[in-house]
Amino acid sequence: MAVQPEGGVLRWFLSGRWQAGVSIAVLFSASGLIPFLAVPLLLNCVALVALVTLQAGRKESLEVLVIAGIASALFTLNPWYGVAFALVAWLPGRLLGEGLQWDVGWGGVVWVVIGLSLLTLALLLWAIPQGTGPGFWQAQMEHLLAPARKDLSATQRQVVGDMVRLMPGILAAVMALLWALAAVMASRWRERFQGIVVPQRVFRDWVLPEWLIWLPVATGLGFFLPHGAAWPVQNLAILVGGLYLLQGLSLVHLWFASRGWPLIALAAFYIGLILLSQFLLVVSVLGILDRVFHLRRRFAGPRS
Repeated sequence: MAVQPEGGVLRWFLSGRWQAGVSIAVLFSASGLIPFLAVPLLLNCVALVALVTLQAGRKESLEVLVIAGIASALFTLNPWYGVAFALVAWLPGRLLGEGLQWDVGWGGVVWVVIGLSLLTLALLLWAIPQGTGPGFWQAQMEHLLAPARKDLSATQRQVVGDMVRLMPGILAAVMALLWALAAVMASRWRERFQGIVVPQRVFRDWVLPEWLIWLPVATGLGFFLPHGAAWPVQNLAILVGGLYLLQGLSLVHLWFASRGWPLIALAAFYIGLILLSQFLLVVSVLGILDRVFHLRRRFAGPRS
């Protein structure tokens, strides 16, 4: 791997396939052994694989796959961890790295995230339940909530039951958000490794394909289909909402940047979004309006 004069920890990470492979294997193994850190650790694994693909190349990425896969199996004494690493961490990271190499913007990454999230939704709808449909997710949720079931009211149980039907779409949408964040991290890490202080590929430039605007309408109609046929379309609607959430968030980034507001203001916005999750729907609708009316043209200002 080529070594740049800048980078600190990143320079060490990219200085050899063994450093990269073993480091990623440690993070991936820890994600399986420490459940409450699983999401951030897995996120970093995907971003690091994308960074290797983007900076070092495809050959080095394949070598990291072999090294990290074997090391993960050895660290956990479970050979299935090597298989899981290849499917859960390396494959998305490799595809995101390819997407980042596609162009200087986010076009390639957008297509990768759409493809990965649709594949994830298909697996969650049909492959993992093995044809049992929403009953599979109902059984899983009942098992998880069994200790607290007696403390839930009838209304709360009804709400949980309604949400369970949408679990595949929710999980696919969450994964789409995480993959987008991993791509942003990998892109920024590469710029820092190269000594670029000001980000060149910024999230506020994230734009979904124009044809995708028809999906919210088409999937929204799925809620009026017969009970059995509506389930896949309803989950697809949740995923589409997650994709437009990304578009809405990029518009918010652009709006903050056009006004020259500090980073702390954007951080406060995300804290508020976490505390008041109902506004996620508002941001998704904002993303749809941006795609229809090209709102970002009005907000566009000098890059900060």
